[in-house]
Amino acid sequence: MDDAAVPVSSSGKRAKNSDRSALLFGVDTKDGTVTLSGPAPTQAAKDRASQLAREVEGVKNVTNNLKVG
Repeated sequence: MDDAAVPVSSSGKRAKNSDRSALLFGVDTKDGTVTLSGPAPTQAAKDRASQLAREVEGVKNVTNNLKVG
């Protein structure tokens, strides 16, 4: 899978997540590394976002810059 397709797959996984607040952050991809940015309502939501991103085919690394609060 190429980098352009990773955010689309990641967005689809986020949409299936019951915590809809996870839909409000940014996803950027370069060379198989996904960078998450923006707000996260809880540490659990931040951790879940990382987990979902890692499950996307083609993702080699996840940098989670989400801010809890």
